[in-house]
Amino acid sequence: MDDETAIVDIYSKILRASKIPIAFVAYDGQDAIQKFMDSNPRPRIVIMDYRMPAMNGLEVSKRIWQIEPSTKVIIISADTGVREEALSAGATAFIQKPASLKDIIIEVKCVIDGLKC
Repeated sequence: MDDETAIVDIYSKILRASKIPIAFVAYDGQDAIQKFMDSNPRPRIVIMDYRMPAMNGLEVSKRIWQIEPSTKVIIISADTGVREEALSAGATAFIQKPASLKDIIIEVKCVIDGLKC
């Protein structure tokens, strides 16, 4: 989930190329919550930007956790000031932008495997 369509397209392509399934993409917080609620089964892992229209990634995460508490959330942001806030609130991982595509894949695979990278 990211409000920049080009970023979403890149993330989607690299995740699919790495054999990581994608349940849906969203471009704002409200769309993300609706798509999450409509998904069956619901995604086990959500990757989202911190800064998005309508509500930020942390607000979206909290709503997702109300729906499905076991969901793992990876927050991606260029804003270093939100790292501790995101992790303290329950995010499984934080990726600092700009991040290499390789680093994103490594972090996602670590979360999938239940590892801390």
